[in-house]
Amino acid sequence: MTVLIQLNTPILNYFSVGSIWQNISFYVTILCLLYINIFLTRRKKNYKLHPAVDMPGEKAEPIQPVADTLNETGPNTNPTLNNEIATLKKELLALGEELELSYIKSDRLNNQLSEMLDCLELTIAYDHNLWDWSLDFNSREVTLSEYGLRIRGFPENTKPTLDEAVIVVDPRHRQAVMDAIEKSFKTGADFSMTYLINPLDGSRPKEIKAIGKVQYNEHGTPVKLYGTFALTYSELLIKK
Repeated sequence: MTVLIQLNTPILNYFSVGSIWQNISFYVTILCLLYINIFLTRRKKNYKLHPAVDMPGEKAEPIQPVADTLNETGPNTNPTLNNEIATLKKELLALGEELELSYIKSDRLNNQLSEMLDCLELTIAYDHNLWDWSLDFNSREVTLSEYGLRIRGFPENTKPTLDEAVIVVDPRHRQAVMDAIEKSFKTGADFSMTYLINPLDGSRPKEIKAIGKVQYNEHGTPVKLYGTFALTYSELLIKK
């Protein structure tokens, strides 16, 4: 029983809209509205006029249209039922939209939680060089930590060139990253950028916050740009 509960936990969490009482109230309301809708629809069908049974000694009268019969024999019931059904449909649509928004919010929170757990696991499993990166000024070769290569979709133990590494940067931020790198090498300014990457392995986009400093040799010539990076999350940046 414990195993079944653990297996079903992701499914239950996916359909959850809040606490247990909120879930019960929400889904009971949905079922009640569906039942009322079905009941009223069936009731509406029962208003169709059935053929009259001929009585002995009486002449059969022609069947009148349903609308004429209702107008002559009683109040106009069909419009009332249609209005009730239309109201119920609007309520169901509104509830459906709320449920969809809850799913979207739940997915976003689950993705954020998954990323935080991945970072925590990797931080425990790897050494302190987990977040390091550097760019050689002469060879234009980028050195990334093992984790840095993984989240960008590069094979292990590879050193991509700057042109190869910048391919994973989202096109909307690519030129700004290149300009910031060139500015650091020309002026010695610290590198600091927040941008999106689209990993080569096709995994979901990630937001990177990278900082770096310029290292010089004994002649004052820039040798490399080195620093660290971190995974962040900014909804406004992703939507741009």
